Amino acid sequence: KLSSSIHIILGPAMTSSGTETQRRTLDFKMPISTPVSTAGGSGAAPEVEQLQKVRHLVEVCIHQHQYDSAVFYADKLTTLSGGDLDDMFLLAQAYYFKKEYRRAVHFMKENFLIKSSIRFALLAAQCLAEMKDWEECLSVIGEDEKSAVEKFIPVETDDAEMSTIASIQLTRGKVYEALENRERAVRWYKAALSTDRKCFEALNCLVEKRMISYEEQRDLLRSLESKSTDYAWLKPMYQLKLQQHEEKTDSVDSLVKSLADDHGFKGNLDILALQASQNYWKNRFQRAYDLSKEIVERDPFHHSVLPIYVCCLVELRMKTQLFFCAHHLVEAYPSKPISWFAVASYYYLVRKYEMARRFFHKAIQLQQYFAPAWIGFGHSFAMKDESDQAMAAYRTATRLFRGSHVPLLCMGIEHLRTNSLGPARQFLQQAQTICPTDPLIFHEMGVVAYKSGEYADAATYFHKALSLTAGEAIESWEPTFVNLAHTYRKRGMFEKAIKYYEKALSVAPKSPMIYTSLGFTHHLQGELDAAIQYYHKALGIHPRDTITTDLLKLALKNAMQSFSLDDI
Repeated sequence: KLSSSIHIILGPAMTSSGTETQRRTLDFKMPISTPVSTAGGSGAAPEVEQLQKVRHLVEVCIHQHQYDSAVFYADKLTTLSGGDLDDMFLLAQAYYFKKEYRRAVHFMKENFLIKSSIRFALLAAQCLAEMKDWEECLSVIGEDEKSAVEKFIPVETDDAEMSTIASIQLTRGKVYEALENRERAVRWYKAALSTDRKCFEALNCLVEKRMISYEEQRDLLRSLESKSTDYAWLKPMYQLKLQQHEEKTDSVDSLVKSLADDHGFKGNLDILALQASQNYWKNRFQRAYDLSKEIVERDPFHHSVLPIYVCCLVELRMKTQLFFCAHHLVEAYPSKPISWFAVASYYYLVRKYEMARRFFHKAIQLQQYFAPAWIGFGHSFAMKDESDQAMAAYRTATRLFRGSHVPLLCMGIEHLRTNSLGPARQFLQQAQTICPTDPLIFHEMGVVAYKSGEYADAATYFHKALSLTAGEAIESWEPTFVNLAHTYRKRGMFEKAIKYYEKALSVAPKSPMIYTSLGFTHHLQGELDAAIQYYHKALGIHPRDTITTDLLKLALKNAMQSFSLDDI
């Protein structure tokens, strides 16, 4: 979209005599106008001054968002100037800012402006895109390289301005995305970035809408690093954006430090949001929550961090905070998907899955390409053991977000839940291909191997999962410690099993299952006193656990059988 900033680039246009006018910039403080012929005699100078005043007035109206006034004065300006192309473009822009898209397109068609200049073609395409007239939009800017309008203009070299060619390629990418031709959309988003590295919107579409895989992100980053720019801070900023799944967290921390110390971006909210996202994907939910909370306190409606913030509240089971967050979002943005996603997440957290499903679906209806809502929608079915509907939601998410490994991971987990180990392994391997650094993938692959009796392989996967968490022992990784201990116990390596049970106990000290597992391991070693002690601790937390009760009876029976009067 054209920026509403007062600095609006006016590209080369054809005057009525067939020559190009000089590229120029509308500036609020220094309005520049096209010279008007002074052949009219002594009255020409006041006429030029009058036109300059009206142009300046139109620019002020746009700058102050008085679009009705801008349209009024721009319309009079085109009449006074005799249809000057720059003034007609200003009127078309005023229609666009006023959201009168159809009127803007009609005005440009009636005056044969669309093909007169690349700037008119871009503006017409953006109007048609807002009208969702995708086919007509493509007919204006061209469907591919052969019919592309930008091939007829020279490549811009001014790094201080946004490239018009990149804007056209970005618009073409949006059209193909709306037509669900993701392959072509990705190609044109990449082309926009290649043309102008400053086209952040293209990068954001590729990353936030999960259109490219982790490996493709790394390839894109390498291609962008080869291009020079006057904005030295842009390179580390893009690196941080494209390295959310980087295996080594040190590289991300060094980028954040470089942006803060070398480029003056200390405390920047976008950078904090990227840090929060990176911590979330490493399952460091408390750290991600602390960062996202800091952002939300400073800017409660920072849209890029809100999904992470809501998901962290769910993971940390912070019901009250999530309730108030959802309430405020619905009040502020009732037509935004994030608001109803927050509502759905609250109901999911309190286990009202049918209500959660309803609001996840509402978020999807508001924006089809909102990935978290699709995953939550699938989860709401899975939690009610409605496997077919859950798989359908995950499959749709896989189709819409081909660069995301999460739907494939969820499909693998769902197959694992129903004990379909072969399909589960297949989907998890596909997820690993897209993102080889998500520790949750390796955890689930370890569970598949464990259930298949491949205990050595399972231990390898669990160790890999723990290594990807940067060695942090946090509560969310308690199942991984426990499962790793199980693999060692199954292989008769009791000392190592006890070591990892104790690590699990350090992050989840109130888990009766861990105490039972420790007691059973000591029981297998013949250490009955220690086994009985742990069984009692487990029953102290969960008195009605029948398995622990039976194991305790067995341990006491064994102890009595080994008891003799000589021990007194």
